[in-house]
Amino acid sequence: MRVRLRAWILTTAALAAAVAVWVGVTLPPPASVLAAKLPATIAAGAYHIHTSRSDGTGSIDDIAAAAARAGLQFVILTDHGDATRVPDPPAYRHGVLVIDAVEINTREGHVVALGLQEASAYPLAGPSADVITDIHRMGGVAIVAHPDSPRSELAWRGSLLSADGIEWINVDSEWRDDRFLTLAGRAVHAVVRPAEAIASLFSRPERTLQRWDAATRTRPIFSLAAVDAHAGFSWRGHGAPRRGGIFARPGYETLFRTVVQNVVLDRALTGDAPVDTGLVLDAIRAGRSYSAVRAFAWPAVFDMAAHHDGTSVPMGSRLDVIDGSATLTARVDGVSDVRLELYRNGEPYDRGRGALTVEGLAPGTYRVEAYLPGIAVPWIVGNPIVIGSGEVDVVASGRGRGGRGTIVPPGTMELHPLAIESTEWRIERDPSSNATIAREEGQLRFDYTLGDGTARGQYAALVHPAAATDGVQTIRFTAWSPTPMRLSVQIRLPAGRGREGQRWRTSVYLDDTPRPFEVSLQDFEPADRPTARQPIVTPIDSLLFVVDTINAKPGSSGTVRFSNISLGVNRMEQ
Repeated sequence: MRVRLRAWILTTAALAAAVAVWVGVTLPPPASVLAAKLPATIAAGAYHIHTSRSDGTGSIDDIAAAAARAGLQFVILTDHGDATRVPDPPAYRHGVLVIDAVEINTREGHVVALGLQEASAYPLAGPSADVITDIHRMGGVAIVAHPDSPRSELAWRGSLLSADGIEWINVDSEWRDDRFLTLAGRAVHAVVRPAEAIASLFSRPERTLQRWDAATRTRPIFSLAAVDAHAGFSWRGHGAPRRGGIFARPGYETLFRTVVQNVVLDRALTGDAPVDTGLVLDAIRAGRSYSAVRAFAWPAVFDMAAHHDGTSVPMGSRLDVIDGSATLTARVDGVSDVRLELYRNGEPYDRGRGALTVEGLAPGTYRVEAYLPGIAVPWIVGNPIVIGSGEVDVVASGRGRGGRGTIVPPGTMELHPLAIESTEWRIERDPSSNATIAREEGQLRFDYTLGDGTARGQYAALVHPAAATDGVQTIRFTAWSPTPMRLSVQIRLPAGRGREGQRWRTSVYLDDTPRPFEVSLQDFEPADRPTARQPIVTPIDSLLFVVDTINAKPGSSGTVRFSNISLGVNRMEQ
């Protein structure tokens, strides 16, 4: 018995020693503490944080306290939602500025709406182009979240043409493509150096950076580093993670020590929450910010500017010089062996150590990444500066859903009116919803009430048969509603060839101002799935104006008024 016990003790000791040696050899180095100091006009913060209001585990107060311990000056909350919740007013908690935003689920992926001042009158959902249009209408900016997440349901499947920003790195996505043994090893490392262990799983997100670079060749788009903090984890889906104990790891403070977003302010923070929120959001909107992997080194003091004839512009700006006489400068304070990589239109252009000065710049979009010795992941990623007009690519027309437009020769389009007085107008609805049709002074009035309860496909539709009309190119109508809403405009294709009443859709925004609309069938997409393929629209079976639970809450009711409804038909296809 004693021999067995002794053998067990020796074996255990040997294994413990082996583990200790392995940990000592493989443990990521601690984050370097640099001599540099952030100036008062650079504020360090964390972006993309979830609270217990959605799938996070901590309260707003918990998060602010963790940010204060991590030395941050602001946090941006991004709970999941549809923008119908009134945003929390900005406030200082534990000395940290707390800014409220919302992460919205669209058909192409997730979009963060930042800078909204009020709640939306209807749920923001559906095609990303519509959601981003609504965010812009409400005065916000739209940021594409975790665009290349290993989880296919979270990866971005749309265009960046209308987005304002993109997450170049997302901490919650970085570990999801690693093997179990790698994750197990990092879990051991996290006991000693949690933030560094998480950062050791990072890799340079090549595809995301390529997508961002391609987009910035047509229009300004800023990038952010997303913490995507939940203070807990869920292996599948994005439902609520396990709470408490070991499952409340990594914690908010640890995550706040992985990546930060430094914003370059017009002036120092004042301590007044609304004023300071304006300073932070103005800098983010303008592209005057840069990301840093804090778990590599901290603080990160970075500057980049373009110069010409006594004029200097910062990140996020355009310098209108096309004769090759512009100069770009970049520097990192507090460390001399950092490598600066300058990219032009997404391609490597120049490099330097500690500082960089490049003269004679041709027109293009320029940005800088900074690398520390022995680390293949950028430590700092700056936002672009455009010299001249940039490189403008030709993009597809329409809403970025394929752009396979047919050019209709002048004089070949004729309008087929759908009479308001026609008895062919009818109602379609699910069993729990109701709708009625009325005619008033040359207008068609559509009143609806969706079934209440949980969303289960409730809808109400105003429908007119199109008599299998050939050659339809556009739908024209005037519409308005007493309350803001988004109305779905749909066509139903004839049954046959394996399809039963397949529907294609687009949508329009309505308020109490009558507006004429002309929607092109080139911009329609299947009502049940996203795709870039264009519809077969010759002929169509019927026209539908639909209110459903994509952009209306169950139990909601309202009125839409119509006039001047017609089909634009290409005579050459008849």
